[in-house]
Amino acid sequence: MAAKGKGNGKRKGKGKGNSKKTKSKPPDPTSDCIFRREIISNILSRLPVKTLLRFRCVCKPWRNLISKPNFIDTHLHRSSSLQPTNSPILIHTRHVKSTDHVLSLFDSPESSVTELDNPFPFFFHEMAVVGSCNGIVCLCKPPWGDVITLWNPMMRKCRAVQLSKKKPLMGVHSGVSIGLAYDSQENDFIILSLLCFRVGSRVPDEVEMCSTKSFCWKQVKNVVGFRVLGPCCNVIIKGVPYWTALVEDEYGLREVLVYFDVDRKVFKRLPMPGITVGTQWQLVNLEDSVGMLIWVKTDKYNVDVWVMDDEDGWSKKCNVGLVFGFDRIIGCLRNGDIVAEDENGVLLLFDPVTSSVKAKLCIDNAKRGSSVIFNYSESLVLIGGMLPVEKQTARDKVARENLLKCGDEISVFSITF
Repeated sequence: MAAKGKGNGKRKGKGKGNSKKTKSKPPDPTSDCIFRREIISNILSRLPVKTLLRFRCVCKPWRNLISKPNFIDTHLHRSSSLQPTNSPILIHTRHVKSTDHVLSLFDSPESSVTELDNPFPFFFHEMAVVGSCNGIVCLCKPPWGDVITLWNPMMRKCRAVQLSKKKPLMGVHSGVSIGLAYDSQENDFIILSLLCFRVGSRVPDEVEMCSTKSFCWKQVKNVVGFRVLGPCCNVIIKGVPYWTALVEDEYGLREVLVYFDVDRKVFKRLPMPGITVGTQWQLVNLEDSVGMLIWVKTDKYNVDVWVMDDEDGWSKKCNVGLVFGFDRIIGCLRNGDIVAEDENGVLLLFDPVTSSVKAKLCIDNAKRGSSVIFNYSESLVLIGGMLPVEKQTARDKVARENLLKCGDEISVFSITF
């Protein structure tokens, strides 16, 4: 009987152990799901990035699915197909007091402007947004392009790009112009660096390209013989960057558009539309086509919209009459909505079809005249070597203010000396 009792005790102990193991095992969230995996993938691929990032915590199968390259590509394709109906924009402004660079995102007229965590080092006074492609934003430090950062705002990750060994020479070069391209066949982002010679020089720009697969710089022949006019490309359309540039040929020195043919890895040129004296213009992405907004400096109410066609060239699409007097045209969204700064410094989103103001883009403490916009499409795309973006702390801002104060003291000292 004693032996039997011991045996029962052992069996009872084993039973308790088994019950503990059963209780500690979490239930599978998808075990009772009535949908097949393909249907779940189809549903998830239509959701915003923020929602997907939260859904990664639902279960391990969902986390693995959302991280797969095929799912990321499908999500990007469906997110892009919503354009130009939904046209988010990235806004770059300067703080009115500290002159810090502020990056914000505007999703739709129903939402407010959201400030993003800027991955660029706070102590750099100069920063430029090169543009955005497939959710990846390129930032650089003008005029020499000696800092280049690739950043996915929605994933909150970024990485620095190793610079080319070919350095600009003071007194010989005037600066470096940066561009961003995307090769869909190779699924590869390409950074372009255009080494510009001084004004008055007839030497064409020296071009290099860097693939994000190897991060090695290679020389690209400048067969067009152009000289670009800005620190960054003017616009990126379907992964192709465009610049305004000067070309000298049998017709003399004239202004043209140049773009990077991603498939052939060469530069090509396009003519400019007829622009008269006393007008201002801006190159834009209009429904994934090359477009241009043209307005007379003295006219604060009318903007002409031009579009480039592969067969017919440039043609005037329409004239947009704004219901408010604008001080500056900022640009336009893919769907054709125009962003302008009115005479009071307020950014307004104008619908040319209904001739009405859709929304006011309110950015706290933004310096007047500093706003620049860029078309943006969110994605889950990441590039190898990306690290999480840390939020700029109050200590960083205080450190910048101290640097500015030190600079003022040094300048005062040098003047008095």
